[in-house]
Amino acid sequence: MLAVAPAAVAFLLRLWNGSCRVVHREHEARELEAVKKHGGCIYPTWHQRMWWFFHDFGARHVTMMISKSKDGEYANALALKLGFYSVRGSATKDGRTAMHELIELLNRHEGHKAGMMSDGPKGPPRRLKMGSIKLARDTGLPIIPMMCGAKRRIVFKSWDRYFLPMPFTQIVVLHGEPVLVPADATDAEMERIRQRVTDAMNEMADRCDTWWGGEPVGKPGHDLPPPVEENNDRDA
Repeated sequence: MLAVAPAAVAFLLRLWNGSCRVVHREHEARELEAVKKHGGCIYPTWHQRMWWFFHDFGARHVTMMISKSKDGEYANALALKLGFYSVRGSATKDGRTAMHELIELLNRHEGHKAGMMSDGPKGPPRRLKMGSIKLARDTGLPIIPMMCGAKRRIVFKSWDRYFLPMPFTQIVVLHGEPVLVPADATDAEMERIRQRVTDAMNEMADRCDTWWGGEPVGKPGHDLPPPVEENNDRDA
């Protein structure tokens, strides 16, 4: 199964996303310039947009942190088939070792990029966790938010309203403004940056979802319950 299933899913995903047509990309030149200048970057997006970014991030050979669990073996094999690099670990197992490995890779400033589903795996939705901010602080690389929208989509009743672009639909992709985190940033400064990036990502998500006149998808206070304030120290 480990030899067959990831290859089959990778083929399906390429076929599915390959049928879609990107009709607008915003500020990609700015993104590429920042990656060249700094020798890499960190791409955060929302978990609900993962299906398209399997395609987009794979094409950019982004490095992902993937669990060492049994399910993670399948996810890792799939990621490699799609063009990703990976470090193995999660918040619950070997996460510290995997994060150090990722930091070492990015600190080479050789053009490596890290991809983060920044409110996953279980939320709260559309709330950037601190991992992306700490990674940017420890590597000196810019955070470049990425967001996508689909004209037609299949929306699931999950915690974040995960959605799949319909085959042959139109896609819009937004490349956010690069954000740097100072190496000596205090906890308060990091929290301000986190809120700034969260706000930017949510604005980008709303813009993608309403590009063709539709409604936001997976927005707390809109089609999901309002956000609940949490202790920042609990976010990973």
